[in-house]
Amino acid sequence: MLARLAARLLLAPLGFACAVLAGFATLAILTTRAITPMIELPDEIVLLGYDMSVNAATALFLLAPLMAAPAIVAVLIAEMFSIRSWAYHVVAGAVTATLPWALSPGGFDGPIFTAPDIIACGVVAGFVHWLIAGRSSGLAPQQS
Repeated sequence: MLARLAARLLLAPLGFACAVLAGFATLAILTTRAITPMIELPDEIVLLGYDMSVNAATALFLLAPLMAAPAIVAVLIAEMFSIRSWAYHVVAGAVTATLPWALSPGGFDGPIFTAPDIIACGVVAGFVHWLIAGRSSGLAPQQS
């Protein structure tokens, strides 16, 4: 029982860290469609690249800590009740990613970040967390 608890204390944060990275990687992939029309304007590429790097860094440093609170609640619920369903983790990931974005005063909506992109990032992040830590949630032994 003590070894399982130690494993859970390691797997849950590792799952969160990997989920955040997967979510932001998904966001980077989804936002590359905004680059396509700018390729024809060479003078604008430098400004676009700078703008996107500032936006990505801002999103990572501002939103990741804001996502931690709802993510911790979702993980604690999964751990307490031994919820091992991929659907729970995917929905929790989508809600976790959407909450800080939706609650921000001006939002991050615009030509780069849109609501479906943010939800897709949360779905990917929730699935990655399930793959790493969610399949074995809780202290109850897994049933065969």
